[in-house]
Amino acid sequence: MKPSTLQKRLSRCTKAELIELLQTLSLQNPAVENFLAMKFDPNRPEPDFEQYKRVVSEEFFPDRGYGDSCPAVAYRMLQRVEAEANSPSQVLDFLFFCIETGIQYTNDYGDINEEFYIAFEDLFERAAKLVIASGLSSQYREQSQAIVDSTSDIGWGFHDELSSIFEKYFTA
Repeated sequence: MKPSTLQKRLSRCTKAELIELLQTLSLQNPAVENFLAMKFDPNRPEPDFEQYKRVVSEEFFPDRGYGDSCPAVAYRMLQRVEAEANSPSQVLDFLFFCIETGIQYTNDYGDINEEFYIAFEDLFERAAKLVIASGLSSQYREQSQAIVDSTSDIGWGFHDELSSIFEKYFTA
C-alpha cells in the first residue's frame, strides 16, 4: 500500500481504532513492539544490536565449516535494526559492520559472484546516502575510505563501483 493511501485510511480511523491497530501490530510483530517501545519509553536502554551482528557473522563465518554468504541475511537483520534504532548512527554502524563482513569474506575466500557484490554495493550506497542525509560525513568518511581501499584486489568491478559511490557522496 502506498504511503498516501495508508495515510488517508488511517486518518479515517478513530483514536480507539488506531490504538487497537497498534496493539495488534505490536503483538504480532516483535520489531513493531521494539519500535514502539523505543518511541514511547524514555527509560528503555539503548538497543543492543549484537544479536543481529552475530546472525550476520554466523552466516559468513560459522564456527564450523564455510559460511553460506547470503547477503539476504544481512538485509533481514538490517530491517530489524532500522525498525529498532534510536538514531541514524546505530543504523550506520550496523550497515558498515555488514559491509565489512562481506568484504572480509571475499578477502578470505576469494571472488564470489556478481550478485554478491551488487548486494554489498547497494548496502554501501545506502550507508553513504544515510551518512549525507544525517550530516555525519565527517564521522564516517575515514571508515568509508578504508572500506573502498580494502576492496582494491576484488574483481567484478566491485572496487570501481565502491570508489564511484565514495566519490559521489564523500567528495562533493
